[in-house]
Amino acid sequence: MTVTQPSPISERDFPRDALERLMNPSTVVIVGLSDSSATAPFVRRTLGSGAAVHFVHPKAETVLGRIPYRSIRDIDGPIDAVLSLMSAERTVALAEECAGLDVGGMVVYAAGFSELGDNGAALQSRLVAAADSGGMALVGPNSLGYISVPRSLNLTASADYRPQPGGISVISHSGAMIGGVAIEANRRTGVGISRLISAGNEAVTDIADFLDFLVDDDETVSIGLVVEGLRRPEKFFAAARRARAAGKPVVVLKLGRSNRTQQMAASHTGALAGDSWAYDVACAQAGIQLAHDIEEMVDRLSLVSQIAPAKWADVRNIAVVAGTGGFASLGYDLAEAEGLTLPPLDDLAEWVRETIPGINITNPLDTTGFGATFWADIVEKYVGHPDLDAVLFVNMWGEGDDSPVYRRLIDDCARAARRHGKPVAIAAGAGPVGRYAGESLGVDGFTAIGQGLRGTLRGLKTMGSFVRDRERDLTPAAPVERIPAPAGPYPQTKDGRSFLPFSTAAALLQQHGVPMSQYSVVAPDEGITVDFEGPYAVKLADVPHRTEMGAVALNVTRAGLEEAVARMRAIAADHGTSEVVVIQPMTTARGELLLGIEGGSELGPMVALGIGGILVELLGRVGGRPAPLTRADAHSLIEEFRDLKLMHGYRAAQPWHLEQLADLLVGLGRLAAAGRDWIDSFDINPLLVTDTGLVAVDALCLIRS
Repeated sequence: MTVTQPSPISERDFPRDALERLMNPSTVVIVGLSDSSATAPFVRRTLGSGAAVHFVHPKAETVLGRIPYRSIRDIDGPIDAVLSLMSAERTVALAEECAGLDVGGMVVYAAGFSELGDNGAALQSRLVAAADSGGMALVGPNSLGYISVPRSLNLTASADYRPQPGGISVISHSGAMIGGVAIEANRRTGVGISRLISAGNEAVTDIADFLDFLVDDDETVSIGLVVEGLRRPEKFFAAARRARAAGKPVVVLKLGRSNRTQQMAASHTGALAGDSWAYDVACAQAGIQLAHDIEEMVDRLSLVSQIAPAKWADVRNIAVVAGTGGFASLGYDLAEAEGLTLPPLDDLAEWVRETIPGINITNPLDTTGFGATFWADIVEKYVGHPDLDAVLFVNMWGEGDDSPVYRRLIDDCARAARRHGKPVAIAAGAGPVGRYAGESLGVDGFTAIGQGLRGTLRGLKTMGSFVRDRERDLTPAAPVERIPAPAGPYPQTKDGRSFLPFSTAAALLQQHGVPMSQYSVVAPDEGITVDFEGPYAVKLADVPHRTEMGAVALNVTRAGLEEAVARMRAIAADHGTSEVVVIQPMTTARGELLLGIEGGSELGPMVALGIGGILVELLGRVGGRPAPLTRADAHSLIEEFRDLKLMHGYRAAQPWHLEQLADLLVGLGRLAAAGRDWIDSFDINPLLVTDTGLVAVDALCLIRS
């Protein structure tokens, strides 16, 4: 029961207290449920929620042991939440009835709305009108509803998986995913759920509203989102910034990560930066962590939900202590894959050699069979080490192990964590930890229980990334006034895509602070006028990939310009394309950058940066930020390429004018935001790195009709 294509949503903000009433109701009315309904067992737990629960049914004598009302109008007083389990048509009629009552909101299970086309869309429009009229919040339609585990509120058509109460809340566009999250949480020790919300079609209340609600929800510690698409990106990322400020990590699982089926084949930026890329860079900029399946999402949320926020660390340096060499080695490899650092701890080397025979590596540490004998000392040395932000202990005892030795090992870890105020995680090499660890850890705010090595390391990584992200200035750039598209006519690509003439695109870049190489445009039947020195590059101006046509001549002398221009025009005539020619001076460069705008994302315009030339395809590495950019955004984007050792200088090579590059990124971001209504993509490839600065020699701007 999912909706795969976002549809427009009302931009008005319904009263916030309506959503509060719907999600934390004192009075609940369930309409259309009978004892024989498949959903009856799922809803039954709501009877123990503490809310006043009423049923409405036209014929049933009793529902779950209670006498139902025949009409919702027969119920006295305000109603906070209405769960409709009826068909789409009857649910709309109910909503129109509720609009005249004091109702906080509705949970709509029925499908048959906008996901089915025009007929369903008409029903959804009536539903929205009723919600607007009554000031009601709405979960759905086409939704499995929501569950509040601590309150035993099951306003849902999802099976009752009975997860343990805890601090993880999840909002999902896909209803079935909330069941998957509950199942995954039940598999783990120490992981509890606060709320599970199935957003459905988001006719009135969308994922941005639910996220904003969870920011202020006292029972929610960390937030997971299963996202198909965002209807209101600006509202969503504003809510994400509020979550960050409130100290609540957010992890997103993006569904449908494959690139768009119709790539911008004429554009490097469009081909390399699809919608999944846009989500990745926008989430990274907002301090949102990414997951690629349900298991990873729960991994990333579980540790921060167990360790008290005051004890969270930036987790730059960790130690892995394991009972065998195999798991110690694996722990190191997985930590490196997660971007975690295991410092060598050379100051412990002599002590380790004297204490554990045959062991010369201090981090990761293989305690071998001698570990139990010296366990208290090992734990103290590692948890108390000033260079470590967190420690992961990998125990090898089975789930049912309850021996005195096992208890002592676990207790030593817990005491050290409390003594030093440092996050300590316990994990089995695979699967759940032993029973005693599950009973005594993960509840004191200092220790956490992980699921396997990789899952636990993911949790530590998420904690550290969140702490560091909170130190970054994520203040968004100031809004930019929109500008209209330059007047046509426009040249066309082979597949009928419109793009700006070279001279128009170049002028736009220069207006927004991107320096262009000198150029002279030679229109058909015009003479050549060049007021800069050669040698020259001569090329067709208004074709996308001119090198594939052989429409570029390099190192042309002044005497050879006439012949080169004539040759370009002959090539244009052969291909039936524009005969406009551009002449530029040859530029000596020591590097190339790709700079671009991706305007086709549902999240709004993005600025893209990569190593240019053939390396952009070979590396497949393009970074980006949502437009417009602040200078801090530009610098953080540039920093993502430090590991390639090209932009930032290597050996005797100088950096690639990084301050100027930051200026260009900010300027291009302003252009992207200003032209968001018509720029589909804008390539500057290459942006040449010269001894004196950065200069663009080519530009291709595809525009939307």
